[in-house]
Amino acid sequence: MSFDKLAHKPFSIGVELPLDNDWANFKQQSNQSFGIPDLANHESRVQLADELGYVAAWVRDVPIYDSQFGDAAQVYETFSYLGYLAAKTKNILLGTAAVVLPLRQPWLVKKAANTVQALSNDRLILGVASGDRPIE
Repeated sequence: MSFDKLAHKPFSIGVELPLDNDWANFKQQSNQSFGIPDLANHESRVQLADELGYVAAWVRDVPIYDSQFGDAAQVYETFSYLGYLAAKTKNILLGTAAVVLPLRQPWLVKKAANTVQALSNDRLILGVASGDRPIE
């Protein structure tokens, strides 16, 4: 779905891809180490969201683990993961929630975003932020 089509919709719903084993109080019920998300079902989940007509799928960008913050963060690199999701989906917009700019080289963010934009046939939503954890 292009931004032009999205602009004509009064309301849309997206999904944030789950990060299993993410919260500090989570009782581990899998073979994964704490904080390492189980991606086994992400492909089928994002494809189902795409088929059901969800507008966007969001991936978190939490580059630095902060044990005081209460969650394990995102251990996978955002743009690489969105490139993978672009190959597995057809229509759903793919968003960053949100790239922490102060911890990244601006030219590399631009290059990575342009790569995902090309791989996804113009489905990237680039969300940026200053970070939400004291360590960032």
